[in-house]
Amino acid sequence: MFLLQISEITVGGSVEIEVIMANKTINFKSKVAFIKNNTIFIESIKFNDRTVGFSDKFKLNFLYKKDEKLYKWEYASVKLIKYNGGIYHKVNIIGEGMPYNRRDYFRLYIGEEMPIFINSANGATALTVLVKDISESGVGFISKEDIDVNRTIRLKLKNNNTIINLNGIIVRREYNANLQSFVYGCKFYEKSNDLGKYIAKRQSEMIRKRLSSPASNVR
Repeated sequence: MFLLQISEITVGGSVEIEVIMANKTINFKSKVAFIKNNTIFIESIKFNDRTVGFSDKFKLNFLYKKDEKLYKWEYASVKLIKYNGGIYHKVNIIGEGMPYNRRDYFRLYIGEEMPIFINSANGATALTVLVKDISESGVGFISKEDIDVNRTIRLKLKNNNTIINLNGIIVRREYNANLQSFVYGCKFYEKSNDLGKYIAKRQSEMIRKRLSSPASNVR
């Protein structure tokens, strides 16, 4: 396994700060501004024209892309500072970066009951399931019903006064003894722009609720 040294991080490199909040993950992109004594200073991260401050109560990971591969340092320290007239996020990490293979899309926690339609030769059967999360690539749900892998499904996601129709196929099934139910993973057949906008909106709402204003943290 190839590990990345901190000394291999270069100015201008693409980075992300990954915020782990319970069962939610939010990523913020930036670039390396400069490096001093193995401390990495990245361009300040902004959201809605306000610089983001990262709370110590959440787990923070530092991600760095090199040669189209992603490497991760866990438990990073990220502080907002003023330095030589500029505002940066100062990142302290230790050890070596581990290769990191992540899902391509942000997964939005739902935790709501919704109707889902299971297609068969005899037509579609409607089931009420617990949708646990959704991304632009697929959806995860929980049901007591034993449904075969490779069954096609249709989900109608309500977005205010409109309905987003999503078609996919069950690619994973696992029985959870604690829940006494099956946990399913489904892959959508095609990307939905409406779903992407829905997830981005919900993600923005989460950021506003979870991340504090950094104004008082600048020093």
